[in-house]
Order: sequence, then C-alpha cells, then structure tokens
Amino acid sequence: ADVIVILRDGVIEQVGTPMQVYRDPATPFVADFVGKINVLSGQLHPGRQLHIGQGRFACEVDTDSARDVKVYLRPEDVLARPIAPGDSNVFHGDIDKIEFLGSYCHVSVRAAEIGPLPVTVYLSLNFLAEQGLEVGSRLPLRLLPERMRFF
Repeated sequence: ADVIVILRDGVIEQVGTPMQVYRDPATPFVADFVGKINVLSGQLHPGRQLHIGQGRFACEVDTDSARDVKVYLRPEDVLARPIAPGDSNVFHGDIDKIEFLGSYCHVSVRAAEIGPLPVTVYLSLNFLAEQGLEVGSRLPLRLLPERMRFF
C-alpha cells in the first residue's frame, strides 16, 4: 500500500506511508500496533537531555522545564554496532534472554542506565556468534537520538 490509515475505535489515529507510520508514529497506540516497541519511562530536561534510570542521554527534543515522558524505541534503534570511541548515548547492558528467530534474535537486555525494565534489541545470529554473546554477557549499546519518540 502507498498510504496506510490506522483506526482505533472508529477514529483515525494516523495516515501516512508505511515508512512514516512505522518510523514516526503519531500516538502510542500506533507505535505499539505497527511493530515491536520498547517503552521506557524518562524525564526530558532543558538542553536536549533525557534521563532514563541512572542514564543521561542526548536527544533531539528540548523543553523549557523538566517533564516526565514515555520514550518509544524500536529494537533496531538500539545499536550494538557500530559504536566508536567517544560516541554519545552508549551504555552497557547485560543479556537477560535470547529468543532465536532464524537469522536474527530478539535479545532482552537489562541495564541500570535505562531503568528497571529490559529492552529488546535485534541482533544477528552472526553477531552473537562473532562476539561470543550468551545469556549473562555484557555488551555496549547505543541509543539513537533521532529515533527516540516521546509521548
């Protein structure tokens, strides 16, 4: 389809191309309806700063005063590579669970920097093997500021 209309209880939530609806959901309902999503509780601060758990991250949204938000991130927006020295928004997570799905896996990761809930990350089977990763392993991850959605 060229254009998708997302309805909820007979009311239009969003109209857009498949990519627009997936990448830039208009509401939390659309974000959840259109694919796997991580939802983290955070607080936006002036200076384009986001506080989640014990972590402090750069984001693309500024605010005049601190406000509570829900941060919506797709699993592919939490990167395991490439991560270069000096990159921003990097944290270290511990692998809690690996769900094998063929060529890639849903990997559940926990870290104090992102709060008490785990996040799901998509990692290729090859990457897991190359890095020798398994449940209990620790790995660096990076949040992409341009992919964060706030509600």
